[in-house]
Amino acid sequence: MTRQLHSASSSSNNGNTKGGSAKKRYATTALIASATASVSYAGYFLFSSAAIPTVSGESVAEETDAKRRTAIFKEQLSSDPTFGYEFVGFDSYPGIELDDGTGVATAELKAASVRNVASALDAAGFDENMRGDKSESTTLNPNHALRLGIGPCPTFGCPLLPSDVHFNDQTKLALEELRKKTNAEDDKESSLLKTSGTEKAATLTLIGYKGGRMEDQINQDRAFVLSPFMYKNTKDGTEDHPIARLLGVFDGHARLGERVSEYAAKTVPALLGSKLVAKDELNNQEIGKILQDTFIEIDASSPADPSGGCTASIVLQIDSNIYIANAGDSRSFIAVHVTDPLSKTESTHIIYGTREDKPHLSFERLRVEAMGGNVYIPPGGKGTTRVLYQDPTTGSTSGLAMSRSLGDWDAGDVGVVPDPTIAILNMKDMKSKVVETLNSNCQDKTKEVEIDPATGESSPISECATFSENDVKVFSFAATDGLLDYIPENSIAEHVAKGLYSKNEAEQRLHLLTACEDLIYAAAQGWQEDKGGRYRDDIAISVADLESDP
Repeated sequence: MTRQLHSASSSSNNGNTKGGSAKKRYATTALIASATASVSYAGYFLFSSAAIPTVSGESVAEETDAKRRTAIFKEQLSSDPTFGYEFVGFDSYPGIELDDGTGVATAELKAASVRNVASALDAAGFDENMRGDKSESTTLNPNHALRLGIGPCPTFGCPLLPSDVHFNDQTKLALEELRKKTNAEDDKESSLLKTSGTEKAATLTLIGYKGGRMEDQINQDRAFVLSPFMYKNTKDGTEDHPIARLLGVFDGHARLGERVSEYAAKTVPALLGSKLVAKDELNNQEIGKILQDTFIEIDASSPADPSGGCTASIVLQIDSNIYIANAGDSRSFIAVHVTDPLSKTESTHIIYGTREDKPHLSFERLRVEAMGGNVYIPPGGKGTTRVLYQDPTTGSTSGLAMSRSLGDWDAGDVGVVPDPTIAILNMKDMKSKVVETLNSNCQDKTKEVEIDPATGESSPISECATFSENDVKVFSFAATDGLLDYIPENSIAEHVAKGLYSKNEAEQRLHLLTACEDLIYAAAQGWQEDKGGRYRDDIAISVADLESDP
């Protein structure tokens, strides 16, 4: 299938910050080829800005100042509206009363973070080429060493890295060939599968268009999938390896934002892994603290001088526990795919999704204004709210379309922080609750009875199936706002599930990679129709089944 993209030849300057006017959400049937219009949507939990109970927290890091060393988690128990599965959410930001007045790390924390990252990269086996900023070492480069199969993978595993679905000719051809395949065995010869995806995990991207010549455009989005995530390999003599996965997206913004997103995509697995192996046993709250520390140290050590920042949205699985950490307006989701064992009908339900960290949210605005910043709210509520700050490269006032991010140090002076919101879910408990609810709903529908003419005994008549946990599959996806601004998250979940699980013989086989490709082109079409070819944001998505053997 040949895909076409349209870009205006005239220059269009949308500034150096993320976001624009309010985006249109286009109908799924109009944008996603081969996707059905219906989807069972369960909703998702958004972190509350209201007062919520607190629990004791541990120190963020020895190098942080006294106020951050007394940081606390703000805990909230919530549940998805369809199945009633309960999970815990944390806002790892310590609160205005404990903030030191800036979202920018102290010199001491910056120095300690640089040392920690360097040590983690050493332990992960990163050589100078892998950690450098040369073109060939960039994770989007088609000649990256890991793509070409030269040189060793990091000790934590070889990540799947996104390829451009349209402007990388080899990727475009591989995807076209993949659509012609009729069975999974044929897929094994595709080089694309070795670098960007398999049947159970995938990541793809599309460079945006911000005006000017196409060859001058820079893709600031980054992504990866590590399945498995062998973080314990960084510890000598370790034989106990849990089932672990890690996936994420990082959306760069402002001038040089691609340097920050590239840095985050490279260093998050190594730094996170080094912290996870530092202790023999970890509870959920300790892992939450590790995620917070990782975000803070990536922010503190990032190449954000003189400019640049990025979002960070990651999903970490360790055995049956799932941890989601988010800063910015990229988002991650946990979803279930249910197959009725009787009728074989399929449905997809989102259990959890991260919020967009936007400055108009009450607690976010309170922090920004307490730090001396200003929140711009467009007239009539149409458009993107922004944190106003002075751009260090131009001296002019700029607006950042999020209240949390990595980098963006000048916006940090006015309350933009790297501290992520964190959610913790348990896959076994989730599946158990889903099955319980499905079977309970079936019992409620059983009203008619059948009378045995011989005995006169009655028995209920029901065409409902009895669900088991084998009928429920759990998966995750993360995406940048270039995709989410135009494709509803429930439609993304359904189409991803088709690529992961669909066995409908009446439909053409859909590979996970081509499912992701469909979604990217659908979003690109939305940008085209909305902006007339004058602007298109970068797009990236990462997907992983959370139950298959890594």
